[in-house]
Amino acid sequence: MGRDRAASETHVKYLFVIALAACGAPPTPPSTPVAAPTSRDAAIDAPALGDDEKLAAIQKATNDLVPAVQGCWAAVAAAERFDVAGAIAAQIDFASPSHVTLVRDTANNATLSACITKVLEAYRWPPPLVGQSIQLPFEFHAPDGQSVVDRQLIPEHVQGKVAVSVLLDENTTGNPAASMLGVTIAAGASTGLRAADRDQIWYVSANEAKVGNATASPGDMIFVPKGSVFDVAAATGELHAVVVLVPGGREGIARAGALPNRESTAKPSGAMVLHAKDAKIWCRDGTKNPDCPSVQIFAEPSTIHASSLSASRLHIRDVPDHTHPHETELVYVESGHGVLTVGGIDLPISDTSVTQVPAGIHHSFRGEMNGFQVYTPAGPEQRFKNVPAPAPKTP
Repeated sequence: MGRDRAASETHVKYLFVIALAACGAPPTPPSTPVAAPTSRDAAIDAPALGDDEKLAAIQKATNDLVPAVQGCWAAVAAAERFDVAGAIAAQIDFASPSHVTLVRDTANNATLSACITKVLEAYRWPPPLVGQSIQLPFEFHAPDGQSVVDRQLIPEHVQGKVAVSVLLDENTTGNPAASMLGVTIAAGASTGLRAADRDQIWYVSANEAKVGNATASPGDMIFVPKGSVFDVAAATGELHAVVVLVPGGREGIARAGALPNRESTAKPSGAMVLHAKDAKIWCRDGTKNPDCPSVQIFAEPSTIHASSLSASRLHIRDVPDHTHPHETELVYVESGHGVLTVGGIDLPISDTSVTQVPAGIHHSFRGEMNGFQVYTPAGPEQRFKNVPAPAPKTP
C-alpha cells in the first residue's frame, strides 16, 4: 500500500503530439500515446513544423504547464477522490483568445477536465505558435492511496450557519478507518441536537464552544461517544473545530455541507469536554528539557472509557522510521514543516497539511511541527509515557 502512496504530487505522464495545420483545422487524435519528441525527432517525425523556434516554444509551454496541471489533479484528489485516472487530450487552436477542445477524456472527472481547460486557455502561449494548432495529451495514473492533503485545496460547504469541509475520508485517502472534517459554526449558532452514530473527537481551534453547561476553550477537546446526543454551540465568536470520526467512510453528507449526524429531539447526554489543563504533557525523548518534543494526551481509554481512539496535541522533531501494526494515525498540522516519508515516498509537510498513515505502513518524519494527532484504535500513544515534561515557566 505504501509503494504508490501520494500527497498532492500528481501521477501524470505528460505527452504531446505536434500537429500543425495551416488553416487551424484540428488534427486527428493519435490512436496510441506518443512520447514527447526531442528537437531532432520532431524534425524527422513532424516535418510540417519546420521551425526549431516553434518546437522550442511548444517544449517550453509543456514544461511551464506541468505544475498547473499537477495542481488540477491535486485539487481533485484533495476535495473529491484520489483515484482519478485516465487520459485527456486537448486540442489547442492558437488565436486571440486561444480555443481549447478536449478531444479525448477517459478520466471522466468534470472538475479535472474543467480545470485543465481553464489552465490551457489562460496560458500565455508564445508568439511563434499564433495561427497554429497542437494537441497535448495528459495521462493520469492513480496511486493506491493518499497520505498528505493540502487543506487549502478543500472547499467549505455551507448549510445555514454551519460550514463543513471534508479534510480526509475514504474517497480522498482510500482508508476507511477514520474521517477528518473541518467545522465552522457562526457566532451564536450551534449544531442543534444531534445523535452520534459513531465515536468522534472535536478539537477546538478558535473561539469557545459550549457543550451543555461546559465550555471548551481553544486547545480543548470534546469527546462524543457513539449513541450520545450533543449540541455544540459557538459561544464567543465564530467557532472553528477539527472533528475526527471513527470509523470513517465516504462522507457524502458532509460534502453537501451537513454534519454526518442525524438530528435528535432527545436530551443531551454523553459528550464530555477534555480540558488542556487536565491533560499531562509527556516528553517523547525521555528528557526533562522544557523544549522537549512532547505529546499532550487528552483522550485515551482511561479518560474517555473507550478504546476506539486516542487524541493528543504533539510537538515533534525528527521521528525515526516505525510502524503501527493495527492503528491508523491522523495529524492536523498547525505549524511547522518537514518531510513525511510513507512507504519510502517523501511527502512535503507544511502548516496547511493534514496527514493519515494506515496501519502497517512504515513512516518517518524529518523536520519540526505542532499538531492535533489521533490514533484509531488507541494504543500507540502509551509509548510516550516515560518522562513527564516540566511545567511551563511562569513569567
